[in-house]
Amino acid sequence: MLSILSGLLSSLSYAASDLFSQNVTRHTRVLTQMVWVLATGVVVVVPIALLVVGLPQGEAQWRAAGFAALAGALYFFAFFCLLRALSTGDLGLVSTLNALQGAYVAVTVILLGAKVTPLLALALSACVLGGLCTSFEGHAKTAKGAPWALASGLLFAAVMLCYHAAGAISWLSQSAISRSVSLLVTLPVALLSGRIYVPRNLRGRAIGAGLLELGGVVLLTIAFAIGPPTVAGVTTTQFGTFAVLLGYVVLHERPNPLQWAGVGCTLAGVSLLAAIG
Repeated sequence: MLSILSGLLSSLSYAASDLFSQNVTRHTRVLTQMVWVLATGVVVVVPIALLVVGLPQGEAQWRAAGFAALAGALYFFAFFCLLRALSTGDLGLVSTLNALQGAYVAVTVILLGAKVTPLLALALSACVLGGLCTSFEGHAKTAKGAPWALASGLLFAAVMLCYHAAGAISWLSQSAISRSVSLLVTLPVALLSGRIYVPRNLRGRAIGAGLLELGGVVLLTIAFAIGPPTVAGVTTTQFGTFAVLLGYVVLHERPNPLQWAGVGCTLAGVSLLAAIG
């Protein structure tokens, strides 16, 4: 039960973080919000990682640290695409398309030689069909963020693969290293292209987005630590579901019927991928 609760709260944290970031980016800039989110994460996680885990030890851990640093560099591009999508697109549709990162990882594993089972083929087919339907604009409010959301999912898949390769160090060290690298890349780009000022009335949401995203990572780790991987995998990949609900209730987003079908197919496919993974 605690594993299920942790997984669902992780998904809710990610969805709420996207909701806050969407609001901030529409009044400031994508790069500005990236700095605030990443800086919040670094301020919290780096001191804790140094106190609890310390620096990497030995060749294997330093090699893993290199993969974590690469994940941080890739995260800059992935996060930029996600916030760029949220700045123009509906929260529910963008988050659902971003959730296809699990499908991209599965395709990569298949290309590397993994066996394709009937369930895996069904899950990937549902993801493809869902992505196509969700990206269809029709009479919905907007689907302008769809290309950016698809790109973010692809890049987040690469980040996930880097984290997997960095398994010789703890998730805490991975987070500290990757977030620090992401901030080191983002900050000069943001300063050279404009200001990183956030109006006082938006600062709570800007920082809140960073804390919620960090909370999502912690809760995800707890879910996988205390429960079966299948249960944790399904519950922690439901951020698209929560984003759709938040978009519908809070932002009054109204996808068309084809997009609703696409959301359903995508979430079903992602959940099945997590369950069989």
